[in-house]
Amino acid sequence: MRWKKMVPGAIAICALAVAGCGGSSSSDDGTTPSGDGSATTAQVARGGTLTVADTIGIPQLNPVIRTFGWEEVLFPLLWNGLSKADESGEIVPDLATGWRASADQRTWTFDLRTDVRFSNGRALTSENVVAAFEYYLDPRTTTQEAGKIAAVTSVRADGPARVVIKLRTPNAQFPAAIVWVKIIDVDNLGQIDKRPVVTGPYMVSDFVPDDHVTLVPNPEYAGDAAPLDELRIVKATDSTSALSALRAGDLDVIWSTNPADVSSVESDPDLKTVSPEVPSKYVDWEFDTTAPPFDDVKARQAVAYAVDREAVLESAYYGLGDLAPTNNPLSTNNPFYGGELTDYSYDLEKARALFAEAGVNAGDTITWWGTAGANAEWTTAAEILQASLKEIGITLKIENREVSTWADKFYPAGKRFPNFIVPNLASFPPSPADAFGFYREGRCECNWKSPEFESAYEAAMAEPDRTAALQKWGTVQEIVNREVPLIIPLQAKLVASLRSNVEGVWMEGGGQLHLEQAGLAD
Repeated sequence: MRWKKMVPGAIAICALAVAGCGGSSSSDDGTTPSGDGSATTAQVARGGTLTVADTIGIPQLNPVIRTFGWEEVLFPLLWNGLSKADESGEIVPDLATGWRASADQRTWTFDLRTDVRFSNGRALTSENVVAAFEYYLDPRTTTQEAGKIAAVTSVRADGPARVVIKLRTPNAQFPAAIVWVKIIDVDNLGQIDKRPVVTGPYMVSDFVPDDHVTLVPNPEYAGDAAPLDELRIVKATDSTSALSALRAGDLDVIWSTNPADVSSVESDPDLKTVSPEVPSKYVDWEFDTTAPPFDDVKARQAVAYAVDREAVLESAYYGLGDLAPTNNPLSTNNPFYGGELTDYSYDLEKARALFAEAGVNAGDTITWWGTAGANAEWTTAAEILQASLKEIGITLKIENREVSTWADKFYPAGKRFPNFIVPNLASFPPSPADAFGFYREGRCECNWKSPEFESAYEAAMAEPDRTAALQKWGTVQEIVNREVPLIIPLQAKLVASLRSNVEGVWMEGGGQLHLEQAGLAD
């Protein structure tokens, strides 16, 4: 989710960034990218029923106030935004036919499609877009998109098919920032959990909170007709029973596969897996950068060198991910990855020397603050780090606590937690604006403050030229790489499991599953 910082159980800690949702936002001149941006899907038959499951239920249907990442599977099935990410990560038009920015990147004009109707038959106009944005922007609305649209100062209709949005600060990637701002019918809010009025390929025929949602084709949809007669999204009891049901053919798709089960799924001829091409879900370990010893950059760099990333990836995450030796939230195949970056590959002698310069010596203790009864991979990673630090005489004390106690130690940003390392998991769209927006002052629980970073980030955000933007985002990465506000051992991959006859399913970098054109093989 774009998305959000995720913690186990019922707590979701939101890391809200200024902007970003997707690989790139626009062409170099700030206008709409060429091409229709539609994702490539295999040929599917018309009709049939697809049943999709996860162990998390869907408690409500309002896309504005989503509570769990799994709810996002519904959003592109039921609603549209002005823009969207396609399968390649490009940001392309959705309800808009195109967009253009002013020279200062602070005024964005979106031209709308004129053939879109809500499922109740009413035409969608610019007034609906304005009303939806005003609902998102209302301070009484709790939404995870708040940080991405915080710079919006006004949204107005310029005729029935044009919307003008003004920003407080320049944002050359604004279309990427709003892909998860879905244009709902605000007049339908009172019935949205019973009979939502939608614009997407499907509509709701039945919803039981935390149990199932049944979707059927929306006859008013302006795009390609939904392939299926029915799409069911259900809650599974647990991951073991879900996999058994998938093998038996009672389920067609499991969103999040237990990492320990992935190899067996991939070896089963009746099943297959889907994962993001460009992952943007990463493991992060947080320090309090305002308190000793981690107020000293050398102590943070020392931890970066002390992490045996290969061991963590293989033992804690079953090999499902990519190493992040430069401590970067962007994966190495992200088009914005770059800069002159230090490689922090495992080197205990460098770690020992840097710790000593920071005043951390043999006999000292650092505390790992994890969760009890959840996230076993965090404990495995802690034990790997503990063994490495022991080799240079430093003790890592592992303390696991109930989730709310764990979160209360460091969340929200601004709390002091000296001498602690806190594991977490972040999932953002692969846009650098979003990934690095979390590092901005007041947002990261690491409490990092860097005027140099803030200046570089703002310069990159305001740059409309693609080549120049790549260079400026490289500068941002160089600062983060040098300063190590967080430890990022690896990019983690969420893996969905499917029956082999299911086609048209794809996954965004942050794990959002797309089923808009999913169906059964022809």
